[in-house]
Amino acid sequence: MGNVIAGLIAVVLISAFLLFYAVTLKTLPLWIIIVGVLALVVLDFVQSVKKGKEENED
Repeated sequence: MGNVIAGLIAVVLISAFLLFYAVTLKTLPLWIIIVGVLALVVLDFVQSVKKGKEENED
């Protein structure tokens, strides 16, 4: 459970950090890169949570 909370905090912090730059600089290529990076961060978080639950069940 602690890993889920830590991961969620990390996702929120990196989202805030990257969205700050996206709003400040307002260029389309930067927005595309930031949206892609955030999608990968969320995907990694979800996969890590699922893998952690599977390992705990074994």
